[in-house]
Amino acid sequence: MKALDGSFFMHNRTTSRASVIAGGICVALFALLTVALLTVDRQPIAGDGSLVGLATFNLNARALLGQHDLAEKLSNILLIVPAICALAFAVVGSRQLIQGRHRWSVDRDLWLLLALYGAMLVLYVLFNCVSPNNRPILEDGMCEPSFPSSHTLLAVTMLGSSMMQIVQRMRAGGLRSAALIICGVATAGIVIARAMAGVHWATDILGGILLGTALVAFYHAIAFAAENHKAARGKHARL
Repeated sequence: MKALDGSFFMHNRTTSRASVIAGGICVALFALLTVALLTVDRQPIAGDGSLVGLATFNLNARALLGQHDLAEKLSNILLIVPAICALAFAVVGSRQLIQGRHRWSVDRDLWLLLALYGAMLVLYVLFNCVSPNNRPILEDGMCEPSFPSSHTLLAVTMLGSSMMQIVQRMRAGGLRSAALIICGVATAGIVIARAMAGVHWATDILGGILLGTALVAFYHAIAFAAENHKAARGKHARL
């Protein structure tokens, strides 16, 4: 039951090192997936007839998962959860800034959380400009870039980092466990719903998971480094 009480996300030298390794592995796998999409089994199967890599795999996965409008609506509705989390941390940071009247009065991990969101946005814009493939369907007569799935990237990045913040800032008990469960269920719900919506290829979903996990792993390693953890523990503003 470690995931429920938050101990799974506790921060120490060992977990920090493990996070760096996990992040590096995810980056390597994401890079390999991107190269494969650019070079392996490219066929004109996108909604606009453009080439898509790993076409046979993507077509088989799409045939298996199908296309469900309800799943797409659900994935959009569930985005409320990461939005609420981001708003809560923004309120905490703003309160610290107002009370301390200096940027350094805001907890270091909150500034790094803002940097994490910024990195996610930069990557979204980058891949929106140079995506290796387009979506399987036309929307409003246009075929948008597809890789990686932005919903999946957002869910994994924002909710994964939110779970770390919840462990750091909420006192142990039912409320913290409930918040962790909500974030976990919302993450899984968005990813699964997006896969079943039929608006992305399976490799888009996988890419979003890998890239989001890498971002969260590096955030964990940097924001909660062991040498800062002992000094910061107990000083963080509570939610």
